[in-house]
Order: sequence, then structure tokens, then C-alpha cells
Amino acid sequence: MPGPMGGPMRPGEGTLPKVKDFKKTTKKLMNDYLSKYRIALIIVFIFAIGSTIFTIVGPKILGNATTEIFNGLVSKLSGGNGIDFGKIGQIAITLLILYVISAIFSFIQGFTMTSISQKLTYQLRNDLAKKINQLPMRYFDTKTHGEVLSIITNDIDTLSMNLNQSITQIITSICTIIGILIMMFSISWQMTLISLIILPIAGILVKNIVGKSQKYFQKQQAYLGHVNGQVEEVYGGLNIVKAFNGEEKVTKEFEKANQELYHSGWKSQFLSGLMFPVMNFIANIGYVGVAVAGGYLAIKGTITVGNIQSFIQYNKQFTQPINQIAQISAMLQAMIAAAERVFEFLEQPEEIDTKKGNMDTSNLKGNVSFRHVKFGYNPETTIIKDFNAEVQEGQKIAIVGPTGAGKTTMVKLLMRFYDVLERRNNGRWS
Repeated sequence: MPGPMGGPMRPGEGTLPKVKDFKKTTKKLMNDYLSKYRIALIIVFIFAIGSTIFTIVGPKILGNATTEIFNGLVSKLSGGNGIDFGKIGQIAITLLILYVISAIFSFIQGFTMTSISQKLTYQLRNDLAKKINQLPMRYFDTKTHGEVLSIITNDIDTLSMNLNQSITQIITSICTIIGILIMMFSISWQMTLISLIILPIAGILVKNIVGKSQKYFQKQQAYLGHVNGQVEEVYGGLNIVKAFNGEEKVTKEFEKANQELYHSGWKSQFLSGLMFPVMNFIANIGYVGVAVAGGYLAIKGTITVGNIQSFIQYNKQFTQPINQIAQISAMLQAMIAAAERVFEFLEQPEEIDTKKGNMDTSNLKGNVSFRHVKFGYNPETTIIKDFNAEVQEGQKIAIVGPTGAGKTTMVKLLMRFYDVLERRNNGRWS
């Protein structure tokens, strides 16, 4: 089966990664990398909660100002003193202070989380740089240069960017949902129940959409590496492609891989973007129900005008963290898909170092000997079964033969890019 450059397909080309283990990768990311920044993550957690709390309290205080204005207008019409602007001013100053504190807390947690993600990225790039120098040639024969570059660049960038955004948004979203629920129940339990009806509907829709989009995000990351590899090989060997009139063939192969990347990317982005309008539609239905119930309760005199305004604001904010969680789920899928590819690269078996101390080369001779060598790129398939060759120091030889005869394989064995499977010593195979 032909590969990108018209030669035999290397092992691993044209295949997609197996189904990814979300739990295992997340645990590895937390234990092996993020655990080093435990104190910084605690700071992020505390300041994210503080920023969220101060933001949540704001609509309740603003509702008090609305109630004060409404009562003042009613008092004015009844011949009273009218609106107490001094009290409204105090409420406005309190609200301003709360929002300033919330902004400061948000800045601190954002700065800290950015530092964590950049340090993590720096560490991963260093680990990849060390790992790439310790991998055997066997690995690079199963991967194109573009696939390796995609892991070092695209996957690391995806991991860094989504990690920076997702952790803080998860914390703030959860705190916002809990805080808003407490404030809503304190205002009206009847209106709160109407708002909560949308949760199971939204949860079912999000689960179905995320489940479908996950496999397309994985395919997108995989085919991105294939396309990068084909582009790198074709541009690097452009003279060879032209010399053998291979332009049409490599173009068709690129179009096929690019088409797969297009379809997986389109479907993943479409399903990810579909969550927002669906959640928005459900939120609007809940908003209409809350408005009707609030008007009924106001007529009965069981709720103030300011509390209705506060509740409507909370109801609007209540759908925002749900939408954010839906968006975060897509970000997490892309982040974990990238992290799995990075960890898979870092977990590849390294080349065995067989040297024992320093070697004296002063008495070495340039004799080369192959004796009853067995070898195969795949351990299950032996392509050299009993190879023998003797080359004496100073002797000049030429390795000739048709394509596939094993010329390149001989050189790779000689350079110790690969180890032989078996060789016979004293009449025995070992």
C-alpha cells in the first residue's frame, strides 16, 4: 500500500488513534504536572470564588435600590417625602465597591492561572525536547515529521490555551450556579422552581451533543497530524515528486486526508457551536415563565418590584454558567485529546543505552561482520532470515540491488538504528 511519497506505507500511517481514556489522562495531568502548583491552584480557587460571590451579591443590592425608588415614587404620589436619594447613593457606592473588589479578585486569579499554564507548557516542551533525543529510529519510521511537529506545536498550544481558560471557568461557573440558586431561593421559591425546570432538559441535550462531538475532536487532532506530515514530506521532497511525475498522485492523497480533516473539523465545530443556540432557546422559555410568575406574585403582594428585577437578573445569569459549562466541555475534549497525544509521545519506549563506561578506540579496526542475522521492522514479520557479510578494514564495497532488496536496512543495522532480532553464535540462535 503506497505511502505519502509513493513508497511502502509505514506502520501507523492511515490509522486513527484508539478511543481515548478521559479519566486516565485527566488523572495523569493532575498528578504528574498540576500537583506541583497546588498552592497556586488554591489561590486561583479562593480568588475565583471571591470574585464570583461579590458579583452575585450585586443584583440583590441593585434590587434594593429599585425598591427604594419605587417606594419613593409611591410615597410622593401619596403626599410623602418622596425618593430618599441619600440612601440610594449609599447603595450605589456599596455596589461600586463590590464590583471593584470583584474585578481585583478576578485579575489576581487570572494572572495566577496564566502563570500556571505557561509554566506547565514550558515544562512539557522541555520534556518533549529531552524525549525526542532518546527515541529510537524505529519510532520516527512509523511517524511522519509533520505528525511529530503537530504534537510539539499544535497539541501543546491547545493544551496550554484550554487549560488556562477551562479551570477558572469551571470554578466560577460552579460557584455562580450555587450562589445564584441561594439568592433565587431567598427571593421566591416558586419562581426558582420554574427556573430549575430547564436544568434536566439542558443536561440531556448537552450530554448528547458532547458525546457526538468528542469522537470528531479526536479525529480532527489525528488527521491534522496526517495533513502536516504529508505537506512536510511533499515540500521536502518536491524535486523527487516532480522527477517521477508524482504531482497528481500526492495531490489526490493530500485532498483525501484534507477532506477527512475538513469533515471531522466541521462536525466537531458545528456540534460545539450548536450548544449555545439550543441553551439560549431553553433559557428564553424559562425567562418567559419567570416573568409571568413574578407579575402574578407582585399582584398578590408577596414580592417587591426590586426583588422581581433582581430575580430576573439572576435568572439571566443562571443560564450563563450553564452555557459556559457546555462550552467548557468542548474545550476539555480538545484539551484532553491534545494531552493524550503528548503523553503518548512521552511514554514511548526509549532507546536502550548499552555502553559501559568509556571505550578505548585506539586499537579498533574497521572490520564489519554480519553473521546469521535475523531482522524485521515488525517483530512478527522477519524480512532478513539468515544474512552473512564480511568486510575487511580498507576494503571498498558497493551495496546494489533492486528496490526492497534491503540496502537501506543493512545501513540502518550497521549504524545501530535498529537491533537485530536474532543472531547465531556457536551454532545457536540468540
